Amino acid sequence: MSQILQVFSACIILLCIGAANTLKSLQIHVPKAVLTGTDAELSCSYELEGAQLYSIRWYRNMMEFYRYVPKESPATKVFPVAEIKVDVAASDQNRVVLTDVDRTLTGEYQCEVSADAPLFHTDIKAAEMVVV
Repeated sequence: MSQILQVFSACIILLCIGAANTLKSLQIHVPKAVLTGTDAELSCSYELEGAQLYSIRWYRNMMEFYRYVPKESPATKVFPVAEIKVDVAASDQNRVVLTDVDRTLTGEYQCEVSADAPLFHTDIKAAEMVVV
């Protein structure tokens, strides 16, 4: 019986740690409409509630084009996705700036935030942007 109590206690402790160190309140901010030839700033806001950030990933129509991982060097990585031009100097863990957008960039954008070990909580939000 004491072994069952120990296992139960360990599970409760892990649940409490998880609740204290978790990812919450993810919000994505994407302009609804952007003029062709201008820049577009997309941003993610989130609360880590005591957890450390593992990564931020941005997708357009399910294809990853930008990643921020603070423990890697360099922390930012841009992936070649047709027509997407990222201003790396203006982009970070909270925002990504797309330059000289055109109509082909109309679509769904997603921001995925992952907390670090041991729980790796992940959340993703999406929003549409139209380039006119």
